[in-house]
Amino acid sequence: MAIAGLIWLLYLVFHLLSLLNFHSGKDAFNGFYHWFSQTPFYGFMLVLLIATLIFHVITAVSRQLDNNAKAGTRYQKKYPEAIPRVLAWGGAAALFAFIVFHFIQMTLLIDKVDLYQSIVSMFSNPIMWLIYGLGLTTLAAHLHHGLTNVLQTFGLSSKHHHAAAIGIVLVVIVSFISIPMSVIL
Repeated sequence: MAIAGLIWLLYLVFHLLSLLNFHSGKDAFNGFYHWFSQTPFYGFMLVLLIATLIFHVITAVSRQLDNNAKAGTRYQKKYPEAIPRVLAWGGAAALFAFIVFHFIQMTLLIDKVDLYQSIVSMFSNPIMWLIYGLGLTTLAAHLHHGLTNVLQTFGLSSKHHHAAAIGIVLVVIVSFISIPMSVIL
C-alpha cells in the first residue's frame, strides 16, 4: 500500500511540475503535453497509475474490514476521535471520485490539440472551481495522512516532521491552485 502511495506521490509531483508549465504560456504548455503524450512512458504511466490506484484502494478497504473483524477491541486500531470515521472514509471516497473524474476529463473530454485553451475554458466555469476545490481539499487531507504515516513508519514522528508534512502539503496545494488562479486573474 505504501509503495502504491509513493508511486502516486511521485506522479503527483511530476503532474504538478508539468502543470506549472502552464505559466510559461500556450505554446510551451501545449508543446510539452503534445510531446509527452507521444512518448512510450505516457502509456506505461497510465497503466501503472491505474493498477496502483486499484491496488491501493483494495488494500485500504480490505485492511479496514479485516481490522473491524478482529476479535476483541485490543486488536482493533482505535480511530482518531478528531476525525470521525465517516468523514475519513467519505474524504477518501471523494478523492477517489475526483481522481476518476479528472482522469476521464483529461483523457477523453478535452481538446488535446489546444490543451492550454481547454484548461482556460474549464476554469472559467464556476462549477469546475467547486469540483477542483473539493478535489484539492480531499487530496490535501489524504496526502497529509499518508505523509505522516510514512514518516512515522520510518520513526520520524516528531513535531518537526509533522510540520514538514504540512509544509509539503501546502506547497503542493498552493502550486495546484496557481493554475486556475492564473486563469481568472
